[in-house]
Amino acid sequence: MTVEEISEVGSALGAFLSRFLSCFSHARTFRHFGVYVRGLRSDLPRKSVEPIALSAGVTVRTLQQFLVFHRWDDGAMCDEVQRRIAQDYLPAPGSSEWSDPLGVVGWTDETSVAKKGDKTPGVQRQHCGATGKIDNCMVTVHLACRHGDFMAILD
Repeated sequence: MTVEEISEVGSALGAFLSRFLSCFSHARTFRHFGVYVRGLRSDLPRKSVEPIALSAGVTVRTLQQFLVFHRWDDGAMCDEVQRRIAQDYLPAPGSSEWSDPLGVVGWTDETSVAKKGDKTPGVQRQHCGATGKIDNCMVTVHLACRHGDFMAILD
């Protein structure tokens, strides 16, 4: 990528994130959201709070408090992502873009992650697909869709 293309990605990410401004009650919380997302998208070898905060020049405690105490409307964020995917990437029913014989395919998938501690929400002894046995783990279920080469996790 050229320097110009990289610059365009940064401004495009800012424009994309601005779609979620209404999900936050305070501009400060929205700014922390931007810092966190940019950190997750960066080339940092570790994507935890401390390296993200230090890389962005933000106090580590501030970013930790953003994730623990600050409020935002996660349901509205999920709705906005789903709305954008439907509008921007999936064909309208009956349109000529339905050339894929499978159409739009949706599916659910369970993901298991073995965990040693018990501090993470949702961690308990249960069947863990990652280890193939009853284990201390966290299980999440995702909803996804596909049309042609496009795939996205919806929830």
